[in-house]
Amino acid sequence: MRNSKQILVTMLLAGAVLLSACGGSGANTDAVLTEAAQIAFQALTETAAAAPPTATFTPVPPTPTFTPEPPTPTATPEGGVTPTPFPTPAQEQPSTSGIPCLRANLEWESHPDGVEIYAKIPFTKIWRLKNTGSCTWKRDFAAVWVQGDLIGAETVVEFTDREIPPGDYAMVEVSMRAPDRSGNYKGYWMLRGDGVVFGIGNNAREWFWVDIKVLPISDED
Repeated sequence: MRNSKQILVTMLLAGAVLLSACGGSGANTDAVLTEAAQIAFQALTETAAAAPPTATFTPVPPTPTFTPEPPTPTATPEGGVTPTPFPTPAQEQPSTSGIPCLRANLEWESHPDGVEIYAKIPFTKIWRLKNTGSCTWKRDFAAVWVQGDLIGAETVVEFTDREIPPGDYAMVEVSMRAPDRSGNYKGYWMLRGDGVVFGIGNNAREWFWVDIKVLPISDED
C-alpha cells in the first residue's frame, strides 16, 4: 500500500513537470502543480501515520546480586590453633550443692611456655590440677589431646590411679619427645571423665597446653 502511494505521487509530479515543459498555460500548470503537491503531502502524511512508531531502547538495570558478609572471626588461642569441638559440660552429672560437677584449675606446670629442648630429646610434661568441682574424679579420668602438635605423646593418658575428691590435686604427667626438626611446637589438652570432656577455668572450657622451642642437634638446620 505504501509503495502504491509513492508511485502515484511520483507519476503526478512527473506529469506536472512534463506539462510544464510542453508549454501549457501558466494557470493550468500552476493548478496541476498545486494539486499534485497537495496529493503528495496527503499521501506522505498518511504514510507517516500508518508507519509503526520507531522503537526506543530503554536499558534494563542489572538485577543486584547479594554478597553475604564474611562471618565474624572467632578468637583462637595463641598460635592460631582452634581446638577440636568437644562435648560441653552440660552433659555432666547434676549437682545439688550449686557447685558444678566437673571443674578444674591449673595450679602449676613443668616446662614453661617457650622452653628450649633439643631435637629428639624425650621429656615429661607435668600439670598440677586442682579439682574445683563438686564431683570426685575417678580412676579412669584421663588427659586427652585436643588439637595442635602431639609432640610424641599418646592422645589419651590416664593420670591417676586413685580417686581425686573435690579440693584435692592431681598430677597429670604426659611423656613426650621433641620433634626431629627445629621450630616452635604447641599442643592443647583437656580432661575426660564420666563421658564428658572438660577443661580448666570457671566455665570448664579452657584448655591447658605444652609449648616448646626445639633446637637443632647440629648446625645442619
